[in-house]
Amino acid sequence: MCHDLILVTLPYSSPSSCPYHLQERHHVKIWSFDRWVNDNNVSDTFEYVTGWWDYIELVRRFAFRLDAEDVRVVGHYVVDTPPPCERLPMPAVAIATPSVTFALRYDFGSWSLKHPEISEWVVSVQRRTPYRGPLFGLFDPALDLRLLGVDGLAPDFLFGSYHHDQARFSCLLRDEWDVSTLMRIVHHEA
Repeated sequence: MCHDLILVTLPYSSPSSCPYHLQERHHVKIWSFDRWVNDNNVSDTFEYVTGWWDYIELVRRFAFRLDAEDVRVVGHYVVDTPPPCERLPMPAVAIATPSVTFALRYDFGSWSLKHPEISEWVVSVQRRTPYRGPLFGLFDPALDLRLLGVDGLAPDFLFGSYHHDQARFSCLLRDEWDVSTLMRIVHHEA
């Protein structure tokens, strides 16, 4: 569930100097995700607070680019950061559009070091139709993450391998660039 606000962006020094027809209108959606962020906001005393906020803002950018209908928290987990060791609460997030839902889990801490290619992201994809387009080597299509276990991601958002089901799969991705690429190609073809 979300609430819409309308923001008017004015590229001029004052509203009166901008012709009305040049004002851009943007809808800002307030999701249950935003309420989770508000309720679990990390203190500025943490060394890795910037990494936490970078993730939060990236989720918001993904939702905006996909014109998401819903963004919600589907689990939470703790990131054990590199020294200075801190424990950051993180949300696993589902971004839903009419044709596809993406569940995201990001860990820049020790969890990613336990996996072969130091993958920081777990992404689950649930589409109405199978995606049979190119994968561009973004992930191992045969890897079944259910065998590894993924803390913090709700069980109903952890799927088998892409080889098993091209409409519902989970994968490991190295960085936000790979996540963005996967989201664009899978959403575009939906």
